[in-house]
Amino acid sequence: MKFRKVMCALLGTAMILGMAGCGNKGTEELVSKDETAGEAESAEEGQESDSGDAASGEKVKLTFLRAGTDAEKKAFWDKVIADFEAANPDIEIEYQECSYGDDFETKLNTGFASGTAPDVIDFTLASMGVRVPLGQYAALDEFTADWDGTDDYMESALNLGKIGGKLYGIATQPDVRLLIYNKELFEQAGLDPNSPPATWDELEEYHKKLVKKEGDNVVQTGLGIPSSGTAQQHYLTIFALANGEKNLVDEDNNTVLCNSEKTIEAAEFLKKLEDEGIIPWDSSSSDNNPFGSGLAAMTFANTTDFANWNSGALAGKIAMASPLKKEKQATFCGMGFMFMSNETPHKEEAWRFIEYASSADVAWTRYEMMGVPPVRESLKDKYIAENPENNSVIYESVACGVGSPKVAYSNAVFNAVDDAMERIAYGVEDPKTALDKAAQEIQKEIDNQ
Repeated sequence: MKFRKVMCALLGTAMILGMAGCGNKGTEELVSKDETAGEAESAEEGQESDSGDAASGEKVKLTFLRAGTDAEKKAFWDKVIADFEAANPDIEIEYQECSYGDDFETKLNTGFASGTAPDVIDFTLASMGVRVPLGQYAALDEFTADWDGTDDYMESALNLGKIGGKLYGIATQPDVRLLIYNKELFEQAGLDPNSPPATWDELEEYHKKLVKKEGDNVVQTGLGIPSSGTAQQHYLTIFALANGEKNLVDEDNNTVLCNSEKTIEAAEFLKKLEDEGIIPWDSSSSDNNPFGSGLAAMTFANTTDFANWNSGALAGKIAMASPLKKEKQATFCGMGFMFMSNETPHKEEAWRFIEYASSADVAWTRYEMMGVPPVRESLKDKYIAENPENNSVIYESVACGVGSPKVAYSNAVFNAVDDAMERIAYGVEDPKTALDKAAQEIQKEIDNQ
């Protein structure tokens, strides 16, 4: 009840703020063109007037909002929309974009509160935990019952779009964490550059051999583990998953797992590596990662980070390794999704656009234009053939990837675990004490739902 009251307050605030914009020049506001100041029509009437009537031969207008304002993705979506409209002359797509963060959330909150929410939304996994319970995202099961994508999608990607057994998001853009290593530093340490660590034991062995010190000062580390910042919970998740844990929280029954025996064991392993010698860094930005400056031989990062590093001073010196294993092979994998507004009066048309935008052909175009790994099994061989060394590892990593818990209190999980991992890294508290405190903080949030 408290959660719903808070969300209502937020939505009310958004309405008061009005359409203040998204800080993105040229971004259209989420209002119907037919709704002018002084008009007395309701938001619903305005939407119907603006959208047209397919039965009468008029085009149905769908508003599509995506998170992000980068030019590369806009070029991709311009092509997708143009091709879709050419194949579907009865539908017009009004494209909108907005920067990530508070601007995007405000835009969505205002739209849902005023009845002018976009019909289709391109956003992240993190939004599901809040917007599905509020009834803002539509369940898509009625549309996917006979959809060929159900059998073609990677199981991990399809499952990431589900809550309570129902499908709400169609995965399009994985954000997987890969184990990346410096082959040159491996050779210097007498390690085989073509044989990266595959298990916890091997990682510990490699890490020890790669640490270099000048007195008590660490000048090179093995695994670049962050000592602070917003990505520490990802590192703990990676090792907890490999140790057989489900996640930091069991989203199915709201059970806190960040202080389970398996997760504490993962934190203790990370602390053991830290005690061998690390270079402290703030993971809030990948630019701080000592791997990028050649001071760490291994790290976890996404495909964009790898591409950036491999085109600079580290070009040709780095490689990707398969996900680590203890009890099982696993890693963290975020995901971008296509969502349908539960308020759209044109669900059939909205699904046609989502179905097209998530098709195998468009997934391949997305890869060609932006390097995004496809999440369809039918594209696996073609994708790996493009770059056997790297793409096979990426596909393998996505296949065993798990995302953040899809819960309304996910930010509380991230903050509590990040704080706990920082206290562990600096020796303020041992792993069990720190993660027990984090669990207590998370439980308070759960109790307040």
